[in-house]
Amino acid sequence: MNKLVLIFNYFKEAFHINRQNKNLYKPQLLLIALRVVLILFVGIGVYNWIGASNINSITHMRPDQILGFFFSQGFKLLAILVAYALISVVVEAGLLNMYKKAVLQGHTGTEDFKEGLSKYFIKLLLGDLLIILCYIISLPFYLILGIITLTAGLTLIPIVVGVFLTMWKISLVMNDTGIITAIKDSFGFAKRNFLPLAVLQIIHWAFTQGAGGGSGSGGNFNMPNSNSYNGNYSGEFDPGFGDGFMGVPGMEEVIRIIKIVIAVLLPVISIAVIAGSVIAMIFEVFFSLALFVAYKNDFKVEEKQSEICEVSSEILLEEQRQISGEFTETAAEENQEDLTASENDVEHIEQETRDEEVQQ
Repeated sequence: MNKLVLIFNYFKEAFHINRQNKNLYKPQLLLIALRVVLILFVGIGVYNWIGASNINSITHMRPDQILGFFFSQGFKLLAILVAYALISVVVEAGLLNMYKKAVLQGHTGTEDFKEGLSKYFIKLLLGDLLIILCYIISLPFYLILGIITLTAGLTLIPIVVGVFLTMWKISLVMNDTGIITAIKDSFGFAKRNFLPLAVLQIIHWAFTQGAGGGSGSGGNFNMPNSNSYNGNYSGEFDPGFGDGFMGVPGMEEVIRIIKIVIAVLLPVISIAVIAGSVIAMIFEVFFSLALFVAYKNDFKVEEKQSEICEVSSEILLEEQRQISGEFTETAAEENQEDLTASENDVEHIEQETRDEEVQQ
């Protein structure tokens, strides 16, 4: 229970570090801008795709041609997503080193981002690929275990694995170690501090998961004319998506409505992605700093505080003994003085009594 209380201490320290290092947000702002550009790119591409002349040919394609068309488009989308993932790792490599410097030194700058990029990009990329490969290999066992546990394992296993892998990137950066060593260290840290680390990560996930926007790909912006059908079909592919649906009442109107919906939703989605990504970024920076602080202290701050309290208690006890001893000595001296005074009084009274008897 004492370790759980330490989480709030780490939050306080992370908050103060965050306030003094606003430049931690700059790399992520660039990543958010790139994400929004990709969303606009894919949205405009979809808008253009609906009215492009070559789309009309889909209605005349054989099934294998349709499959090849979507495969080629999917390959382009995959290539763009891979490029975005690489850029994300670039930003992460620099940011992790900035977190490290901020926690250990109290300040960070652009040079720390460049240093992290050169030192940790390859390691982080290979580590991510290794973990993804392990996930793919263990997927059948994960599904079987989930069925055996009546789907409870499908929820619990990712949480447990996520907790054990929480610190591998932080360990890699803080200790400048290799991938395997960092993963082992992360498992060891989680074994020592599973409960507080799990609570910290669950709070982290609750605030950051699902708050960001998406990404995608597309083509150049081009306002197509959906009214290109002139009533004559020559067997060739004329411009306009609706030309492939000749004779279908209201088809051009439906396409026009779809374009209007896309034109309206695209800026709305972009704004929502920007707002959600900014909120997620704020929480991500804060909780990342908290994780670095937790790793640095290893949830052992309470033990140090206990030692300090024990030393303080010993000092207080010693002072109390000294005060008690001084009080006892003072009281004894005062008692001795009172006793001596009483004896003198008795002798004086006896002397006076003897004198009176002699006079009589």
